[in-house]
Amino acid sequence: MYFINEEEVEKEHFHIPVENLAVWRGDGVFEALKIHDYYPFGIDKHIERLKQSCRKQLFENVDFNLIENNILKIASQYKNGYVRILILRNSSDEDFTIYSFYQLPINIPENYKLESQPAPWHPGGDFEVNSDNIVGSKSTSYAYNIKQTREAIRNGFSDALLLSSKGVVLEGPTFSVGWIKDEIIYVPDLDLGILDSITRKYLLEFGSKNKINTAVSRVTIDELYMVDTVFAMSTAKHGIFVSKIDDKEYKQSPLLNTIQDLFKKEVLKEKQES
Repeated sequence: MYFINEEEVEKEHFHIPVENLAVWRGDGVFEALKIHDYYPFGIDKHIERLKQSCRKQLFENVDFNLIENNILKIASQYKNGYVRILILRNSSDEDFTIYSFYQLPINIPENYKLESQPAPWHPGGDFEVNSDNIVGSKSTSYAYNIKQTREAIRNGFSDALLLSSKGVVLEGPTFSVGWIKDEIIYVPDLDLGILDSITRKYLLEFGSKNKINTAVSRVTIDELYMVDTVFAMSTAKHGIFVSKIDDKEYKQSPLLNTIQDLFKKEVLKEKQES
């Protein structure tokens, strides 16, 4: 299912002119929502983050009601998979197009292994996330991130784990990371310049409601080798166990099962209330 702005089109007509700034400058923002039994989980949070990305990337007069309607239309046709929304700059600064489409489910390796890699382009804590710069926006300029994923796969890993110049753990190329030590569930702080992950946001909400014990912290890669369990979080990954980082192997904490169960319950709760 494909939409260009509010118009539904066939796949052969779902294309982008190469002259557009989105193509040759990477000028755009996007969101991805997971479909759970015809329901787009976290739709309100995703739209709020999209509004923030638009503000930071200077996309003005975006019709978010149109976007919400497209999300609901697409999700209503599929039991699982994803809805993707792209707001892409056209050939001038003032003009843009909204692309909405369905994406098939993603296969995640059962043995999920990460290779730590430096991320020289990443802000890594040099700027505050709440300032007017682009830190924290979900931009379509993902080329550097995806290169690190490809490199990790070529080296026999499932994906990469990005590090700052000081060796501080940031995030994965397309996911957030969390860790468990002494029965406490940790996530990195947003001022590191990491994406404001929706899954991370839910996890911290579970903590604020005393369903689990959570904390925001920073950790170096050497310190991460010493924790009990590491896991990945994203729209596609609601707490995926990381079995290995570099040469360090981990055991799965029972708390990770608790996290996964909390997400399942939250999905059902939101769907019933929608």
